Amino acid sequence: MNGRLKHSLFALAVLTGLAGAQAASAGSCGYTYCWGAVMIGPNGAWGYSHSWSTEQQAYDAAMEGCKYDCTEYRTFANACAALAQGSNGYWGWGQAQSRPEAEATALSYCAQGAYDCQVRVWACSQ
Repeated sequence: MNGRLKHSLFALAVLTGLAGAQAASAGSCGYTYCWGAVMIGPNGAWGYSHSWSTEQQAYDAAMEGCKYDCTEYRTFANACAALAQGSNGYWGWGQAQSRPEAEATALSYCAQGAYDCQVRVWACSQ
């Protein structure tokens, strides 16, 4: 094989490998990190977002959804998340690979300070 052909085959192998690695690490939303956010606030305010390419975009979209009245928030990538809250204001958050797991975790943390916790908001960004 001549040098030029070897070089071309090597370049093709590298590019193919890079493209494959990028596709394997990308989330189903099309980005490497599929960002989302969940948030809650006083007087029943809540917001969520999912499938954004940056954490800031996810935060901004969720904050817009709660009309900028949210005070507690969490961002996450390539997962599901939930916020649960009790009537006394105590809250908990959970992140997992499925909605039920995220909600169960949020309820568990909330139950450490409240007895009547309910999931207020959830989102999945995978």
